[in-house]
Amino acid sequence: MICRIYALAHFILMINVAGTLDVQPPRDVKITLVGSRLQWKSSDDKSVLYYVQYKNNSDPADEWHNVSSYNGTSLRTFEITNEFYGGIFRVRAEKDSHTSEWQISKPVLCMNLNICIPMMTVNVKPGIIVLHMSHMDQSLKKERGDHVAFNASFWKVVNGRHSEVEFRVTLDKTLSFHDLESGQKYCFQVQYSLYNKPYGNTSEQQCVNIPESQEAEKRVVLTTIITTVLVLTICGCCIFALFKNHKKFKQILKPPVNIPLHFREFLNQEFPQRPFPSPSTESLPSCDVITLIENGNIEEIGQEIRS
Repeated sequence: MICRIYALAHFILMINVAGTLDVQPPRDVKITLVGSRLQWKSSDDKSVLYYVQYKNNSDPADEWHNVSSYNGTSLRTFEITNEFYGGIFRVRAEKDSHTSEWQISKPVLCMNLNICIPMMTVNVKPGIIVLHMSHMDQSLKKERGDHVAFNASFWKVVNGRHSEVEFRVTLDKTLSFHDLESGQKYCFQVQYSLYNKPYGNTSEQQCVNIPESQEAEKRVVLTTIITTVLVLTICGCCIFALFKNHKKFKQILKPPVNIPLHFREFLNQEFPQRPFPSPSTESLPSCDVITLIENGNIEEIGQEIRS
């Protein structure tokens, strides 16, 4: 009896599952190599809607997230941007209350993105700079082979202005620069070169200051010492020569005492002399005599005048 009940329940469940899966799932879900698009093939029924979800990697523990603009859409393609790099997608069809199984795509690789960017690190040493370049993944290299190369660009920065940009294309992952000026600032970027043409976006620029090499530092120190010794030697010789022959230098540096002709003619001519009056012949100016009268005699003088 129990076996019959179990068989009946299993039969009813299968019917319900079949009812929910009677919608044809999307076919040939894939990511295009050109155009950075997720696309799939669908049935001719235009009433079927599609749902798209993604997660960052293929780890089963990661959660699926809805692509909001494709949560029930009749479109058959989805444009992939850089934020979806390394993730995977799944698509299913839905009609009324019936849904299909999820169809999962392959991971998004570098070759699926038009904005594929190579990785770059800058290693600075005295007198040399080494660029270490690598691929985001090996998909583009496997797909295009030796037609894919690294296009490194660099320029010198002086007072906030940069010089003309120079380029070096190489298949190697390491690129060395030996002919750069020590003590200067240089900036670097790298981009893919596909069939000798720029491909994808450029990496973020990295600027570094090139330190002085040991040979350059020794050369500067030696030049400074030699210059100092030479200047001191010249100054000592000059002082010694001046002290030894100071009389000759004094005679040489003494200016000639030559009075100009027009000054000499002016000084040699005779001037008429004006007679000065003698003290005996000169008459003294007349002076008024002032008589001082005391206060007590004023009244007596007044009475005499009245009498």
